[in-house]
Amino acid sequence: MLDRKVSAKSASSVFYEAYNDVDIYIEDTAVGYRKIFKEILSKALHSQFAIEQVFPIGNRNEVIAECEKNQSHTGRKRVYIIDGDLFILNGNDRTDLKGLFVLPRYCIENFFFNQDGIVQTAYEEESEMEMDEIIAGLDFDNWLLGNEVLLLELFIVYAICYKQIPSEQTIGFKVNKLCSSSNGIVCPEKIERRINDLKEKLVLHFGEERMVVEINLIKEKIKEKDHKLLRYVSGKDYLLPLMLNRLKSFLKISNNNTSLRIRLAMRSDVEELKSIVEYIYE
Repeated sequence: MLDRKVSAKSASSVFYEAYNDVDIYIEDTAVGYRKIFKEILSKALHSQFAIEQVFPIGNRNEVIAECEKNQSHTGRKRVYIIDGDLFILNGNDRTDLKGLFVLPRYCIENFFFNQDGIVQTAYEEESEMEMDEIIAGLDFDNWLLGNEVLLLELFIVYAICYKQIPSEQTIGFKVNKLCSSSNGIVCPEKIERRINDLKEKLVLHFGEERMVVEINLIKEKIKEKDHKLLRYVSGKDYLLPLMLNRLKSFLKISNNNTSLRIRLAMRSDVEELKSIVEYIYE
């Protein structure tokens, strides 16, 4: 039954064949994500292809399964998109399927964090504050610096737990439990306790020496990468809530997060997504 529902969602693209130059299938089925992906991908593809609609299928495994079922020639350009998730730290992404594009960051929200886009969106929300005041209140570079080392260390441990102890909660642990103020920066003491708690469980699972090796392997793998916070830490579950808390601490922001996300999507920096064109196939 589940497989038929996924196939039906995938097949709905036939109704847009006259409007879409390429059929794009995604994971996110929540309200607003069709628009978010449409805005971001239209920018990334730079008007090379008309995109009237994108098609949410379901979870990561369901998108991969649909891609796997549609490897033969169809006469329609298509691409299947999955989140980077913790897999981009663990290094076990699927790379053998035609048309499967793995986001080079944790999830689509990780492309929202463009300072100019955030400031412009906040300016539209705020009836009194001037642009320079918003820039000063946001203090974007210090927000990045205050979170990067702590959250990157946490997500490296999350990635190892996800692979070695999949029953252990990782991303589901709410980021607000790791904060002590409304400034959008995590609390060092709370992060340390969280990391140490997970490390203790990893040591029990396969020993301290193996844990240190696994941590160092990931650190070595990502050491040359830039924008580590925006690449490897969940935009949806961690970075966006932190950013919204920071903005709400000094100005009024609408509670309609869907509308806010769509406007951030419209102003995203999509340079890193332009390679998606190489994954489109018929």
